[in-house]
Amino acid sequence: MSAYTIYKELFPPQTVEHVKYGQFTAPDATNLIVAKASLLQIYDFVEYTPAENNAGIVGSNFDDEGEIEEGDDEQDRFNHKDEQALAYPKLKPLKNDTLESTSGRLELVAQYKLNGSVASMGIIRTASPRGKQGCDSLLLAFNDAKMSLLEWSPSTNSIVTVSIHYYERDEFKKEFLTNPYPPDIHIDPQQRCAVLNFYGDKLAVLPFRQSEALETSNNANEHQKWPYSSSFVIDLESIDRRIKNVIDMTFLGDYYEPTLAILFQTDQTWTGRLASSKDTVSVVVISLDLSAKIYPVIYSLDHLPYDCRKLVAMPKPVNGLLVLSGNAILHVSQGSPGVGVAVNGYTKGVTNFPGMIYSDKTIGLELMLDGAAAMTLSGGRCLLFLQNGDWVSIKIKQDGSKVVGMDVSKISWSDADVQTIVSRKKSTPLASVPTCVTSIKDDEYFFLGSRVGDSLLIKWRYSGDADDYSFQVCDTLLNSGPIADMAIGQADGPEEPSTDANVLPDLELVSTSGHGKNGALCVLQRHIRPITTFKFNQNDCEAVWSVKCRKEQYFEGVKVGGNLHQEIGATAWDATVDTGSGNMWSADRSLGEIFDKLLFIGKASSTLVLAAGEELQELSSTDFYTAGRTVSVGTVFDHTRIVQVHRSGVLLLSPGGKLIQTINFKNSKIVDASIRDPYILLRMSNKTITILRGDTNTKQLSTMSVPAPINEKKVVLASVFADTTGLYARISDKQAEETKAQQMQKSSSEKKRKAAEELESLQSNKKKQSVTATATDFDEIDLDLYGEQDGAAEESKVGEQQKETTTSLETYDIDEDDDAMLYGNQKDTQNNNQDENMVEATLGEIDEVNVSVKGNLSEMTPITFWCLVYAADGTLQLYSLPEFEECFTAPQFNLLSMLVTDRRNESTLNANGAASVAAAPGGSAIAEETLDVGLIQEILMTNIGKERKDPHLVVRTRASNIIIYKAFSYVPISGDNHDVEITDRHSESIDGKRVAVRFSRVHHEYVSREPELAAEQPSLEEEEDNNTNNQRRLLIPFDDVAGYTGVFVAGAQPIWLMCSCKSFVRVHPMKIQHNEEIIGFTQFHNVNCHHGFLTIDSNSNLRLSNLPTDGITYDMDWVMRKVPLGQTVHKIEYHPTMQVYAALVSEPKHVRLRNDEGAWIDGLEDEEREAGQFLPIVDQYSLIMISPVTWETVDRVDFQEYEQALSLHCSVLESKQTSTGKKHFMAVGTGYLRGEDTAMRGSIYIFDIIEVVPEPNNPQTNHRYKHLHTEDVKGAVTAMCDVSGHLVSCIGSKVIIWSFEDNESLVGVAFIDVQIFVTSMSSIKNFIVLGDAQKSVWFLGFQLEPAKLALLGKDYQSFEVSSTNFIIDDKSMYLLIGDTDDNLDIFQYAPFNLQSFAGQKLMRRGDFHVGTQVRSMVRLPQISPTGDKGHSYSRRHFCLCGTFGGSISVVSPIPEKTFKRLNTLYGQLVNGLQHVAGLNPRAYRLIKGPKQRMSSNRTKAVLDGDLIFEFAGLSVTQQREMTKQIGTTVARIMEDLVDIDSGIDHF
Repeated sequence: MSAYTIYKELFPPQTVEHVKYGQFTAPDATNLIVAKASLLQIYDFVEYTPAENNAGIVGSNFDDEGEIEEGDDEQDRFNHKDEQALAYPKLKPLKNDTLESTSGRLELVAQYKLNGSVASMGIIRTASPRGKQGCDSLLLAFNDAKMSLLEWSPSTNSIVTVSIHYYERDEFKKEFLTNPYPPDIHIDPQQRCAVLNFYGDKLAVLPFRQSEALETSNNANEHQKWPYSSSFVIDLESIDRRIKNVIDMTFLGDYYEPTLAILFQTDQTWTGRLASSKDTVSVVVISLDLSAKIYPVIYSLDHLPYDCRKLVAMPKPVNGLLVLSGNAILHVSQGSPGVGVAVNGYTKGVTNFPGMIYSDKTIGLELMLDGAAAMTLSGGRCLLFLQNGDWVSIKIKQDGSKVVGMDVSKISWSDADVQTIVSRKKSTPLASVPTCVTSIKDDEYFFLGSRVGDSLLIKWRYSGDADDYSFQVCDTLLNSGPIADMAIGQADGPEEPSTDANVLPDLELVSTSGHGKNGALCVLQRHIRPITTFKFNQNDCEAVWSVKCRKEQYFEGVKVGGNLHQEIGATAWDATVDTGSGNMWSADRSLGEIFDKLLFIGKASSTLVLAAGEELQELSSTDFYTAGRTVSVGTVFDHTRIVQVHRSGVLLLSPGGKLIQTINFKNSKIVDASIRDPYILLRMSNKTITILRGDTNTKQLSTMSVPAPINEKKVVLASVFADTTGLYARISDKQAEETKAQQMQKSSSEKKRKAAEELESLQSNKKKQSVTATATDFDEIDLDLYGEQDGAAEESKVGEQQKETTTSLETYDIDEDDDAMLYGNQKDTQNNNQDENMVEATLGEIDEVNVSVKGNLSEMTPITFWCLVYAADGTLQLYSLPEFEECFTAPQFNLLSMLVTDRRNESTLNANGAASVAAAPGGSAIAEETLDVGLIQEILMTNIGKERKDPHLVVRTRASNIIIYKAFSYVPISGDNHDVEITDRHSESIDGKRVAVRFSRVHHEYVSREPELAAEQPSLEEEEDNNTNNQRRLLIPFDDVAGYTGVFVAGAQPIWLMCSCKSFVRVHPMKIQHNEEIIGFTQFHNVNCHHGFLTIDSNSNLRLSNLPTDGITYDMDWVMRKVPLGQTVHKIEYHPTMQVYAALVSEPKHVRLRNDEGAWIDGLEDEEREAGQFLPIVDQYSLIMISPVTWETVDRVDFQEYEQALSLHCSVLESKQTSTGKKHFMAVGTGYLRGEDTAMRGSIYIFDIIEVVPEPNNPQTNHRYKHLHTEDVKGAVTAMCDVSGHLVSCIGSKVIIWSFEDNESLVGVAFIDVQIFVTSMSSIKNFIVLGDAQKSVWFLGFQLEPAKLALLGKDYQSFEVSSTNFIIDDKSMYLLIGDTDDNLDIFQYAPFNLQSFAGQKLMRRGDFHVGTQVRSMVRLPQISPTGDKGHSYSRRHFCLCGTFGGSISVVSPIPEKTFKRLNTLYGQLVNGLQHVAGLNPRAYRLIKGPKQRMSSNRTKAVLDGDLIFEFAGLSVTQQREMTKQIGTTVARIMEDLVDIDSGIDHF
């Protein structure tokens, strides 16, 4: 029988492999492009001025560069609402040194899952239209020899593939079946060509056309079409016969033709053969004449040290090359014999290079340069980042133009730096094992990517006089990889564990990550688990609202219609005015945050109003409407008036609950209300809308007239949105801004150009000319495309550029006014309630309501109001308020296409919507599709974010699927042929009244659990007043829960939508107790519950809860907590009875070996060691115990010197101590590493975990290890597991089964000989599977009476296994194997199959390429729903796989019918979707590796779930199209996806 499984990545890779810097998304953007295995991310680098009080670091009160003392009056300026995150800048008084006052951060623009792992990247400026606007293109290389050229498309806000280049031809492969060399891209600094080095010594050259070429010739159109000429392949041996085994290559600048330096080793050698051959490496420099295709050698140098690894091209004034070898740094240039510097005491022994300088000072540094990353700086300096975390500075000494030596020095982190960073981040600053580094923004920042630690964005400064560097970590990208081991433990739940059998335990996944000082545990959970502090029951409640309100007297200092420039900072509302029990200010003056005053609880037939002070008390004798159901509650006039909307009217009340005004509606009931100060939008039951507007002078509400066409259309959904970011601007406004911006630019353009030239001169002269040329020619277009300049535009890139240039040029003397001009775009959005502090440009009158309360900003940020209407014909429209002009129309919004654009022309042209985004064949198809308007149940436009809030459009469908759109700014250019979506190209004029905005769909993996079919309630057309309950609002926005602004989705499976600037909107489901549906939610902030929230479940329980924020990040795909341990973590196990984790950790120690007699093996006395000859490093191992409550280490057992702990297992062994006769013990297997001259021996340790009396004040320390037994064995114990109450251990090439007698001794009962080195082993019942480092996989059976261990079957191929486990599909069992070539293989023991020779040969049932090596696997049962809303474990078991890339994926068995249906869908998706970079998903998932290709029986038994789950994110038309072609329905496929997803939903 065949295995039917599906593979799906649950958590994306996190290890940064490559990084490049360029202007990719816009001419003035600063982008960092990061490749993490198969994930490509594009970040924006943003500079900002950090807030004075470092709010992001709770409890710390220092600035990055030391504290700035401030007077009280200055402090007052910062008193406006702040958020608990390092958020948008407050304007702080500029220090003299602008460099100190700014910081940088990364903001995610886009990310793509690729069907391939990025092997190399390059940034190139081409002569394409995008290149002429001033944007770079991206070159990506993939294994084995593919290359793709990508550009950014501003019209769709995504990446487009320009071209793909493919060199995997058999005649190039020569002797390899597979290719050991990853391809490598190198780009000419003057942008004339790119080369791809593949298959060792082949070179593919891709020449780029130059924009300077005269374009008057006839082929100008040709030229527009392709930015490059046809590529060609050079065999390097044809240039110089000696070139074999290429190590590295790089382009040199300052030559007329592109010039390439190649480092190679003709005859290979290694450390053990240095006596016979050393200095085997050569470097050769060739010139590439691209037109004549001749490649002369310019110069070459032989006899370099054998361990040269890297070339670094040095910029002027030094020129030439740095060659980095393991023990020396060399400089090579034309006409020079080469100069080298020895950096440790071993250099003499490994090389006879004539130009080597041996200076005691440098040798004493004892550096190891293997794998160092290098970054060149100006002035002949270079920084090296070493594998062990040291940073080294190199300064080249010159005599005239001749290089005579180098100053090499370690950059020591001062203690202050380390202390600062440790106290802040709780981990060391050193990024050990860097993989890549790139300099950002005129050498002011750099980014250091790492595979094993967090990647750092670092701001640095070099002072030449003191020859001193200072660094400051500005931002980090979290890294959860590489995952060496995983364990599943029980989550420390806030509530008592329930005894109900239907409720499954809360689990968490703990993985090991990092190396050395970056070692850590990552605790991963899929669900948010809130901490409930208080719970009470209120019968029959349905909804809840919390209200912040305040009295007006705080504003006495500002007169109505006051002066615009009045200094508001002086009269900021004072925390001391109201000091009663109702004090609305938190004690911390810097965070002036109002507590929630009132709580409204809506019931079916009444409303309860509570005062929220120390405790909740019901209010009596107020005028609030309590006799019936409340529709909505909110505040207007800047929190000074409360609005309560009920079914038949609106009440306006004072904060004390006195009635001021009522507006009643006779003819129709109010169904829904949207309150955005000063507008109140009411949706009536007769499908019309009414809008009330507050008059700020009279403090009264009045009805606005709504244009007739709106209400004729049958409004289904409507709301008001206040845009605080300035993103929603008219096209005409944006064009006006551009001209203004250009004038502003002229003043600073000279300085700016100078800065630009400095930046460019590093790269080349030629590029410089093109840049200065294009800077003026294309200003119009760039700004047209990207510009938004007014103070409002937080997103304004151009504005930021001006700000950046200003801060980097210290010639400016910035006064307050410039400040406002330059930093205005960076307005604080901490006023989370967008209703607060509003300014309305159209009102003309300024009073206390709409003055922005910002510290001494003399420029106002206009807040624009928009009315969103979704009509019964499926059209979504935006109207500007108060004029009610229609500014954006998207017909057929209910098709949920990937891109929502303004298509006003067709809405008038053709009501049927003949041009939908994916035009369906035949008009009839469209007509029937337009009917399904009821698909969309709710639409909400709101800001989501943390540090910066971006407008998003959130849609909930009938089946409770959530679709998220992100708004992006786009100004259409008439006649632009590259815009996919402009359908009215014939009309030359672009209507300036439209909104310059589009919406792109955000991809997320979450599929709603509610079945499509059950959710089909009566459509909106038939709905009458009595049927209002299905009209409940389930999308509830919040603006400050634990510092996040986002959306809560109520329902049977509640979801949080939240994000930070380093992620897209994340969809986190929330764990709920006892499966009660959540029906109401509101944010709640008071004395007892800071920045928390209230929920109501279907049993009318109100819960007051907080989001856990202690070290937990919500920005990743899962909720993650990183626990730094500061040492490498190798293995982790969970002890289920004592509920603690055991982990094996190690720290590197210098070791000098002794022989058995105790004499030094090296035969030297202590004094005889030469300087700089450092000792070898061997890890010192320990076993630690970690408490899952506080994640601190509570016990530690150290092993002996030279003893390497290799395996750890929590084994269930026979024991007479328990009633069951079995007990959990921790077993550790070790081996003694003493070099190759001593025979290996090892030990097996058995530990019990016992309860002890904890230390005072630390209740977590109540467990200890109790050492029971040590068994010394002849050989290293490389893997262990347990079977039938016995311990199985692999000792060298033997497998021995031990019985643990009387808790004190191990007695061997059975053994079997295996092959070379067992890497992993797992067992189930009495079967054992083990994986060998060379000889594939073995399957053993154990018989207890009489004890016997037998080989049942094995795989006769020889490949390298890194992890093993089982997959169970009811009655079938499969072996899941991860190998070192990044594949997963599925085997089955099938003795009745003829090909298996009575079971001796394991049958291969399927294979799949993962892309990174799977190192650890954990098996879990699937969850299946039981009848009464409960869940139970099923008889299917799946495996979670942790990889070296930091990703976590799942391989889960599925029923055959589902498999076949999804397999046909997979074929549709492969052919029907656009894949990034032109990669083919089928080719990517084919098994790779030299030995696997020989293995027979290739069945496609593993589905690529990553691609199949993309189906959920397609538009309705695409989904229908694909399912129609394979003869099934969308609902059926979605049900399959839900089944797969809910089956593995343990965490």
